[in-house]
Parts: sequence; structure tokens; C-alpha cells
Amino acid sequence: MNDAADLLVKFMEDLAAERPQGEDALWGYLVRKGAGLLNCHAASFFEADEARHRLTFRASIGPVGEDLVGVSFAYQGVAGFCADSKKPVLVNDAETSPLFTKKVDHGTGFKTKTVIAVPAIANGELLGVAEFINSMTGAFTEADLKAAAVLAALVARDVYINKLEATIKQLNLKGESTINNLSGGFIGADLEGRVIFFNPKASEIFGVGQEYLNKPVVELFQLCPEVVGAIGDVLKQNKTVRREEFMCKVNGKDKVIGYSSINIQGVDGKNIGAGIIFQDITNV
Repeated sequence: MNDAADLLVKFMEDLAAERPQGEDALWGYLVRKGAGLLNCHAASFFEADEARHRLTFRASIGPVGEDLVGVSFAYQGVAGFCADSKKPVLVNDAETSPLFTKKVDHGTGFKTKTVIAVPAIANGELLGVAEFINSMTGAFTEADLKAAAVLAALVARDVYINKLEATIKQLNLKGESTINNLSGGFIGADLEGRVIFFNPKASEIFGVGQEYLNKPVVELFQLCPEVVGAIGDVLKQNKTVRREEFMCKVNGKDKVIGYSSINIQGVDGKNIGAGIIFQDITNV
């Protein structure tokens, strides 16, 4: 067990040191390093399309690995079962297993004997399935299965963060000008609770600069507790409001703030954060 733990630590250390850039590099790292860790002959990562129930070879190593990248197929076989059930699968006798399909073997001439398949899930979303084939020791163990699941989860986390950062960057590029020119204040945070938007009007209303950018949203508590509460309600409970008010003391003076809270969505329509749009209506 200590050896397995040491190998997992090495996997994480190497991941941090190599810092693979982009999804392809990360999935490539998973199959390459994972195959070494699990001591097997071949490994693949299949990207999942849950809506269409299809898997696509995204990264693959082994005797026929490079020839498979880009090939898609409907959920089937061990990888398909793993994707459908979202549970790890261990098969040590592919020849007799009802889960195994010989289509890929027939098409490539490769002989699959033992298989581990684990789902790569991040933030509740199935990103794909990692499959490790033909243990060099003759059979995979339950410890191998657990290790593979951990490896897939670690890389899935980094891929998800990578996607999130790319989406936020794209949103920043497209929306920063619009947000900065809003007639009202706007403060936005990402899903991790980090302030990513604090437009000039927000600075004007609260009498501060841009010092809260890239800080945890909870630090806004000293500025105005109600802002933290409004953003927190969206992030934690998906609770948005329209046209409500709160009182906030700014530089010793009470201000009445009219606000709405929203989900911030990326270019793919998925929520990537929460925001509050507001105006100073003290004298209205």
C-alpha cells in the first residue's frame, strides 16, 4: 500500500512539474503516466458525449494507439459500460466477459486480455473514460482499480479547471468592455468564489479601487456584507433575485442599493460564476 501511495504522490508531483497545457496534453499525461503506474501494455482516454451516447479516442498509447485517436463509436464494451454507469470496471478475462466487445481487437489485430475502465468526472460532469489494458503481471488488482480511479479524478479536475479558466478568459475578452461601460455597478465571482469583475461604477458607488479583484468574495464583507450574501446565494443555492434593495454604509454614510443577482454563463451556456448588478438609489 505504501508503494501505491508513493506512486500516486509521484504522479501528482510530476503532473505539477510538467504542467501539461490543454486538454489533449492532460489526457495524454493520464494515459502515459497511468500506464506506467499500473504496469500495463496499453491505455486510452475516450472523450464522452453523453447526449449522443458516444465515445471518441482522445489519447491512446500502445501497439496501435496512434491509429485510434479520433475514432468514435456508440457506448459499447467495457468503456461504454463504464460511461453509462459512471462506475469503475475491472475485467481480468476479456475473452469470457459479457462486457467486452472484440470489435477494436478485430480491426487492429490487438489482443485484449485484461481491462480497467474508470470514469473521469469533474463537478458532476462525465468528461470521459480512461481505460488501461493488459497488465504486465497477468491480472489487475482491486488496488490497481482504485489507483486508476484516483488518477482519472486528478486529471479530470485539472481539465475542468483548464476549461473554466479558458471560458472565463474568453468571457473577459468579450465582455470586459461592456461590463466596464455599464451605467450601474457590477461585481462578479467565479465558481470558486474569487472576484473576477469589479467594474468602475462599482468602485465609484463604494468609494474603492480595484483592490478586491482576484480576492475571495468573502473579503467584500468588510465593504458591504449584503453583496457577499447576494453572490453567495447564487453560488451556493442558485438563488437569484430581481429588483431588491439593501442598505449599506459607505464611508460612514448610509446608501440604499437597488440590485439584481445573476448567474454568469460561459460561451457554452454553462454557469461559470455569479454576479450582482446594482445602482445607488439613495436619492431616487
